[in-house]
Amino acid sequence: MKKLFLAAFFVFVFFVSCSNNNKDNIYGDFEDVDGDYHSETADEDRPAAERPDEAPMPGGSGGNESSDPSGSTGSKDDDNAENDEDSEPEDGDEDVNDGENNGTPDGDSDSDGEKPDENGEEEGVYALDPDVGSCTSGIPSDSEKKKVLDRINYLRSIHKLSPVVYDDKDDEIAAECALVIAANEQLSHTPDSSWKCWSQVAYDGCSSSNIHIEMASYDISSTNSADIVDGFMTEEYQGEPKTLGHRRWLIDPWLTHIAFGRADYYDGKYFVIGSAIKLINDDDGTGAIAGSDIKFVAYPFENYPKELYNDNIMMSFTVIKDKFSKYSNGTGINFASATIAIIDPDNKTMKVKNIESDTDAYGVPNNLRWYVEGIKPNVKYNVTVSDIMINNNPEFYQYWFELK
Repeated sequence: MKKLFLAAFFVFVFFVSCSNNNKDNIYGDFEDVDGDYHSETADEDRPAAERPDEAPMPGGSGGNESSDPSGSTGSKDDDNAENDEDSEPEDGDEDVNDGENNGTPDGDSDSDGEKPDENGEEEGVYALDPDVGSCTSGIPSDSEKKKVLDRINYLRSIHKLSPVVYDDKDDEIAAECALVIAANEQLSHTPDSSWKCWSQVAYDGCSSSNIHIEMASYDISSTNSADIVDGFMTEEYQGEPKTLGHRRWLIDPWLTHIAFGRADYYDGKYFVIGSAIKLINDDDGTGAIAGSDIKFVAYPFENYPKELYNDNIMMSFTVIKDKFSKYSNGTGINFASATIAIIDPDNKTMKVKNIESDTDAYGVPNNLRWYVEGIKPNVKYNVTVSDIMINNNPEFYQYWFELK
């Protein structure tokens, strides 16, 4: 049921993430697809990228509140699909951006923020405007794509992960997915032919993307698309239990390329934004990070943007035990006896609660997560994760974080 706030306006945001843990139930005939990269830089030596302009939480500016319409901020039925541990990703033949554009759309590596057009004016949200009423998808401008790409790569750099590139060959399926989301004002990774503006291309896009909808009684067309990335990372608006699927896909070490689709729409009563970040790709990830030093992916990690954490956001930890095969990281790992200790500079142990775990294939197929009370910015916390059983042997990991 939609929650209306006692104010002159309301806004809600709504996210859904994908899992490839059972492609028959989740994707239908769409192939099980994942990305990979080839790292030439040791993870421990990889510097963090320059921090882009801070992006507020979606719907969070100006005192706007976000709600949970129909309890639907969490992932749909794909979150509850059983893990198919014996399945392997299928080989695909999709071409991958070769990186010659340095990870920016159309090689626009020198642009910073909005790209001026020939008249010196800032480029808008779209290179091709969508027309949801006539079922015509749009294409975001290069500057809007760059905002999304830069934000993802900035966050990946903090986690010592290789940057991804923008693959504009996927623009169409991301755009068609965003179109059906906006037209129907709802989310699904498997929209059927009864949906307005449905197409097989839209289905393929929604089944391989993190998807998002935002609605408000006021004009939200100026929403920065990078804000959507932050919403996927925090998972603050995902329902319980949280799988953190969006976050896990975005900071998957095997991810190599993304595309972004967006559709703004006014239905006569509400302003709507449908969007999709296409990040499940048909590249074979086997062996892709074999030369990397990465042993885990933790959130938050080291110097971390303070806007991406509060007491309502779960911390998380994913083990990388096999750098040759991503899907092998879902077997031989048991979190049942795992403990988490978070210590502040005064040697005070912070309260950890609501520990959850799974070995479902949201990106890397294992995840340990928890809430912590009382974390403060500009304080360095040391974290020890102990007694994770890997092939029946207990292992422990240490790292630190500080919210900046």
